[in-house]
Amino acid sequence: MKLNYIALAVPLFIFFILLEYRMSKKKNKELFHFNEAIANLNVGIGERLSDMLTTGAFFYVFSWVHSNFALFKIPSSAFTWVALFLLTDLVWYWYHRFGHEVNIFWSAHVVHHQSEDYNFTVSARITIFQAIARGLFWSVLPLIGFDPKMITILLLIHGAYPFFTHTQLIGKLGWLEFVFVTPSHHRVHHSSNLAYLDKNYGDVLII
Repeated sequence: MKLNYIALAVPLFIFFILLEYRMSKKKNKELFHFNEAIANLNVGIGERLSDMLTTGAFFYVFSWVHSNFALFKIPSSAFTWVALFLLTDLVWYWYHRFGHEVNIFWSAHVVHHQSEDYNFTVSARITIFQAIARGLFWSVLPLIGFDPKMITILLLIHGAYPFFTHTQLIGKLGWLEFVFVTPSHHRVHHSSNLAYLDKNYGDVLII
């Protein structure tokens, strides 16, 4: 499943990066610099390759935690999928907040904020150390009692969303701004303005 996901996701992400580049040129906006884009993608390629190993390893960890320490045995249903999605976003919030406010986690996350550009390629700027930290945070979900397969599937889906928030071409989205993390929200998160530093840690929902 993981390899199939990557086989589908990578060409789609490249398509959207090229589309964003084309649209930025059409609007006469200099959103891409070659060296920055290559650096961002190089970091991302390394993380994606290592992620094939860490995802498998953490699926084993999730399964071990679930089999030996789960507080409940939660069956798969529409309700539990919704509950797991909400908990996944909540865990992401704390994982992301720790990434900014705890030095050891910031040392891994800072790479994501070092690009001078802000476009889809920045979403790829994730290190292996972040992938490991992410897996540790998500270990709470099998401990609660959610099935590791459900967790892995939802993490793959959930992890695709922030790719689309790393762009300057999409403005504010009306009432959606009050519910979801939008590109305008995440642009603020990446800004260097002191008033906005260490704010807005949500991934999908604007927590």
